Amino acid sequence: MKVRITKGENAVGRLFAEPPSVAGVAEYKKLTIVEELLKFMRDQGISRTELAKRMGVQPSRITSMLNGTNNFTIETLVRAGKAVGAELHQTFAPEGMRVRWNCYDPANVHPAFLSVKVQPVHLSKSRFVELESAATDDDAQAA
Repeated sequence: MKVRITKGENAVGRLFAEPPSVAGVAEYKKLTIVEELLKFMRDQGISRTELAKRMGVQPSRITSMLNGTNNFTIETLVRAGKAVGAELHQTFAPEGMRVRWNCYDPANVHPAFLSVKVQPVHLSKSRFVELESAATDDDAQAA
């Protein structure tokens, strides 16, 4: 078997050589939102028809929404979330930074940690969160 090695550009290399366009990033975000919504629907056994009923819209609206062929308003996203028992959370982050979400049930958090205040701490290229707590030593020992 002969292997032919060619030099030059390839389509994938060109694709990643430049930063994505605003339209490309927006399309990716829409697809991500649709995937998250579909996951909630699948986990709870909610059909497209049932989602339409819960949101108070026509089933055709759900089809176009899940096909990613229209722009979402914040109101639509909030209604879709409520229909599947979820809340919409959004944020902006400095370019080049990533956001990581941690979901937790406050009912499962020890009372000593419920009074924690979050304050951002800025360090060069990293952003950390500094925690303050009004917890006492007695509270910490109880944990």
